[in-house]
Order: sequence, then C-alpha cells, then structure tokens
Amino acid sequence: MRRLIISACIVFSVLSIVCSCGGASGSGKSASDSIKFDSIKMDSTVYLTEDTAGPRCHISLCLTYAKGKNAENINDSVIRSGILCPDYFSITSQKISIPEAADSFVNRYLNDYKNDYGDLYKADKTHANSYNCEYIVKTYVKQDAEDYYTYIANIYSYGGGAHGNSIVITKNIDVQSGRIVSLKDIFVPGYESELNELIVNNLCKMYKVKNLKELNEKTIFMGIDVYPSDNFIIGDKDITFIYAPDEIAYHAAGEIRVKISNSELEELLKKK
Repeated sequence: MRRLIISACIVFSVLSIVCSCGGASGSGKSASDSIKFDSIKMDSTVYLTEDTAGPRCHISLCLTYAKGKNAENINDSVIRSGILCPDYFSITSQKISIPEAADSFVNRYLNDYKNDYGDLYKADKTHANSYNCEYIVKTYVKQDAEDYYTYIANIYSYGGGAHGNSIVITKNIDVQSGRIVSLKDIFVPGYESELNELIVNNLCKMYKVKNLKELNEKTIFMGIDVYPSDNFIIGDKDITFIYAPDEIAYHAAGEIRVKISNSELEELLKKK
C-alpha cells in the first residue's frame, strides 16, 4: 500500500480554519481543579492542479491541549508521543505548544504531499483518484483513574487504495508530573509472562475458546508472540489494552480491546 504521506501542493486552493473544537471530553471523574483542557481545530485542503476536481489532500486536526498546572509538560509530552504521524516532533528537543505544533504539522504534511505526489501524478493522470489523501485526527481527554489522564486520539488516514485506515492511540499521563507513563512504570519487573497469560485468558473468554491454539485458529496472535499493547487505558478498576485492526488478527476482526480487572492484576501492579 502506498504510504499515507503528508503535505501540500504546487498550484492549490487552501481552506484553513483555526477554532475551538470542544475541549476535553467527559470522564468518569472531574479533572484536577488546577488543570483544564481546551482544543484547537485546523482544517485544510490542497489540490495538485488548478482543477479542484483533481487529486487533493485534506487534513483535519482537532487537538486537545492542557492549560494550567503542568500544562507545558503535558502538552510537550503528548505532541512528542506519536499521536501525529509522521512524528515530526520527536526529533527536536525544543518545546512547542500544541497550537504551534498543529500549524507546523499541517504545513509540513501538505508540503510533503506536494513533493511526494506531484511528479507522480504528472506521469500518471489516468489514475487521479489514487493520488487523493486524507488525514483526520480527533482527540479528547478522559480521567477514569484518580492519578492519570488518558489522552485519546481517533485517527483516520487514506492514501489511495481500497479503503482508509482507522486507529485509536492512547497516552496515559501522570496527573502530578505531567509525564506519559509506560507499562514499565505501572507494573513490577518481570510482569510480561503473567500479563501475557491474563491477556490470553481474557481473549479466550471473549471469543469463547479454550486456549491460545484455538485463538490462533481465529487468526488472533497467529504466527506471532503474545504481547501487551502499548496502547492502553488506565481505569479506576481495570486496564484496557487496545490492538488496532491488522495488529494481532486479520483486518476483518477490527479493533480488539482486552479489559483486565485490577483484581486480576493485583500481583503485577506496583504499589502506590
């Protein structure tokens, strides 16, 4: 599949809008009084030629950002965490606000589209639809556990081909430090084997099978080792691991979520 790339146009028409798009989403618990969330929306469309019926690239970002205590740390951590792809910001140590990052990302994405698709289209105008691109990111923040915010990005991308791709990316943020936490931050050393077993057990319940072999027959973890997803949501009473379509099973299986209760994880979770 041709990679979904990113960025702009030689002769083009651009519509760019910057406005509020809803801020933080509702959550099971209210966030700390010292931190609030707002959002910025940018929407741009560019064309490879003067003909607006020709190939185009449409990008729409709705990015939630923090305001208040630890806001700078939270926003900097989020924007470097890979919620936008390509991850332009991971290669620089300079702090950047999310509104600044949104503007920079859109401009670069559209410029890359121009550079990557312009010459290709000139040589292959009979397949105009193959050069259409779309990239849509909608984000919100929820707080299901007292000590963590969860930043959630719903992403749709299309770069030619039979269909687009939809994924969810999550990042859990420590309320006190503003730092994104990893599995190693919340689990005791050597957690992997037992956690993998819990994932298999819960998948077996979901798919009404007895063991990993029968899961494999449903294409789940077929030909690959079991692993916990880095894409997870920390809840008050459980942790949910999210696997994207095509990640651990065939595309038809769609997104797979495995919820494991804290009671099952009791011996693996670090004590507070």
